[in-house]
Amino acid sequence: MSYDFEWHSMHGDRTDASAKIVLQELTSVFDYQSILDIGCGDGRWLKQALNGGVKTIAGVDGPWTDVKSIAIPPDCFYVRDLSKTYDLGRRFDVAICLEVAEHVAPEHAEQFVASLAAHSDCVLFGAAIPYQGGFRHINERWQSYWAKLFAAEGYQVFDLFRERLWANDNVHFWYKQNMLLYINETRGDLIEAARNYLARERLSQLPIDIVHPEKYEAIASYNHIAFRPLLRRLPGQALRKVLSIAARKT
Repeated sequence: MSYDFEWHSMHGDRTDASAKIVLQELTSVFDYQSILDIGCGDGRWLKQALNGGVKTIAGVDGPWTDVKSIAIPPDCFYVRDLSKTYDLGRRFDVAICLEVAEHVAPEHAEQFVASLAAHSDCVLFGAAIPYQGGFRHINERWQSYWAKLFAAEGYQVFDLFRERLWANDNVHFWYKQNMLLYINETRGDLIEAARNYLARERLSQLPIDIVHPEKYEAIASYNHIAFRPLLRRLPGQALRKVLSIAARKT
């Protein structure tokens, strides 16, 4: 269900940079002293939270996790099946769940969001959009799909960081593209803080369903470099057939 630790190591430096930048931005919105990371991988986001002064951390991921290799104390890590309901017995100031939900089967998506809502009134969430690609992505959805599931749990969506980080090369494109903040509608204090942040920083709300140029260029480059030369290698009759099908689709 999750990436192995080689993937985390390969992207580690930029993940550390992304986490540090995003968590600093979140601190600009409101103060938080406890944070839960669902699908925490090797714990890099939580390590950055500790470095930033957060007092209480917790990470959750599956039984495949190499506990000896995580970047947080082992007693802060919990093994859970994220496709099922789970309860850690407490709530946190913030829960983060980034690039994880696409690994959860569609029939478990509502339950997955409900478990996030059960642990915090403020959820920083992002998941892979259609055709984003990745290892075992079985539920790639547009951002609005997840917003509707959070709305069913009574959470409002705020686009606080995407415009601000959009051109920051130190942040992974999937965070810049997918990351939204969900706040329990009963928490007027947090909602007011979010609105004040938007006004103070003069930020606009981007269209909720959006593709970052880095991803668009990667797909366009792949199609140009890989697909077209492949077409030219097809026998004439096969090439004409592919082109006729393409023409009917446009």
